[in-house]
Amino acid sequence: MNWLRAAWSAGALALAPSLFGAEIVELVPVVREESIFVSFRVEGAFDETIAHDIETGLEVNFRYNIQLKQVRRMWPDRTTSQREIRTTVTYDNLTQRYSLTRMVDGEIDQTEVVADVAEMRRFMTTFESIRLFGVSEVTPNEEYYLRANGVMKEGNLLLLIPWNQGAGWRTAYFTYLP
Repeated sequence: MNWLRAAWSAGALALAPSLFGAEIVELVPVVREESIFVSFRVEGAFDETIAHDIETGLEVNFRYNIQLKQVRRMWPDRTTSQREIRTTVTYDNLTQRYSLTRMVDGEIDQTEVVADVAEMRRFMTTFESIRLFGVSEVTPNEEYYLRANGVMKEGNLLLLIPWNQGAGWRTAYFTYLP
């Protein structure tokens, strides 16, 4: 019975919302012209371990999953589209600069090199008007919502159970009005 209790506890921890302390705030979809732009930021993404890893020159990745879902009354909501944003930072001890990369679905979207810690943290956790979806993916006068979460640390619990730490799911509703 102890193994059953351990398995249940591990499952509860894996399903628990953000135990890490990070939180997605201000998730805003904006429909403009032929695109759906997304803005959000993450608070509490940097703990002591992540800050230490960065300062010692290790590459650190944050991964954000953004889903566009259509509200359906009689059926489960339909995932219309989804995107993955990955931000990466590497600190160079010689130049004392941070090399930053943002990728959307595996393609480089933006790169920067900065010396300021606050600017590096902003790059890793703040997204302003990023074009993620096209209006061709939505139907006029229908209700939709964005779901977003973030993974700041990827790992395994007891070497078997995937356990990602980060920001839990945040939702923002909108109606597409052409």
